[in-house]
Amino acid sequence: MMSSALPFKRLSFFYALYFALLGCIAPYWGLFLQNRSFNPEQIGQLMACFGLVRILAPNLWAYWSRYFRTPMQMVRWAGMLTMLCFSLIWWADSFVSMAAVMILYGFFWAAMLPQYEAMTLQHCGTQADIYGRIRMWGSIGFVLVVLGAGYLFEWISVGWLPLLMLSLMALIGINSLTLPEPAEGHPQPAPSGQFLNLLKSRPVQVFILMNILLQISHGPYYTFFSIYLENHGYKPAEIGLLWSLGVIAEVFLFWKFHRLVSFFSWRTWCVLSLLITAVRWTLIGSLVDFWGWLLLAQLGHAFSFAAMHAVSMRYIQHLFPRPLQGRAQAMYSSVGFGIGGALGAWLSGSLWLSLGGSQVFFLATLAAVLGAWVAWKGLDKQDG
Repeated sequence: MMSSALPFKRLSFFYALYFALLGCIAPYWGLFLQNRSFNPEQIGQLMACFGLVRILAPNLWAYWSRYFRTPMQMVRWAGMLTMLCFSLIWWADSFVSMAAVMILYGFFWAAMLPQYEAMTLQHCGTQADIYGRIRMWGSIGFVLVVLGAGYLFEWISVGWLPLLMLSLMALIGINSLTLPEPAEGHPQPAPSGQFLNLLKSRPVQVFILMNILLQISHGPYYTFFSIYLENHGYKPAEIGLLWSLGVIAEVFLFWKFHRLVSFFSWRTWCVLSLLITAVRWTLIGSLVDFWGWLLLAQLGHAFSFAAMHAVSMRYIQHLFPRPLQGRAQAMYSSVGFGIGGALGAWLSGSLWLSLGGSQVFFLATLAAVLGAWVAWKGLDKQDG
């Protein structure tokens, strides 16, 4: 049974709005920065700044959460401050000011998802299929915005993107006000030092390294995929369609994963997903001018993101006791999407002009293969 403290529909609506906002950032923020006359190296550095703030912010917010009455109170403040900081984007007319705005709003935005993820997992308990059904709405929100924005930017400039993003931020804030406070509040604190001791354990370190390599391999994709496609003659609507196809594949796997997960061990799912990710980057790097191969590559997003994320949620529940799962979610976000994402964005931006987009995607292939090797050698094959 689902707890009435966190209603399914309202929680699903948060995921839809949150990932709709991500649907503005991942496909179109690089194009927006290019529209503002930033060069590829600067775009890579700016996206790396956005990633770097995700290293520190989730862990700080996880620590500060004890000073808030409930997790919901914290995310409400974070939502309001995200919107306030992002509104400064219209005055950001230099590299430094743009970096400052991205770091500021990213710092508060990073507070929300780990807390929601921890609350959702606690809410679902052992019924993993409920988590997939809730999280699926995030993918649907992403698809709707990516497709809609792709067609919109056929008619108006991508310079209008911040207005769309600010509107979504406002809706996220309003939705958080409609959610009731969790009945349990914060879980009982775990013994001092237990989290650090777990971080020193080999299974946790392998899990962290695997996710860092996964996100490094995504660096060219999240930073330059839209620019790469535009440079090869694709229109905004076509770019939006390709992004959306990947997330539609993600939605399908989230929807069915509770039935598929028992087919393989968790380790096998990770290795398989990382190898498919490697094939995906190779296809994008070598066959970008062939629409059919790009469609096939985008279907790989079901494994690159959905399968890896769903299995990672299970590993977090397996490796960390319940009182530490909020901090574990923050760690997962900060080291994977933070360290891995920042390194991937910075390396992509640094190498994009000197090597070219295709070669950078081939390097991403190597990172994914290395991640598969780490998973195969380091994860316990009995897990799951």
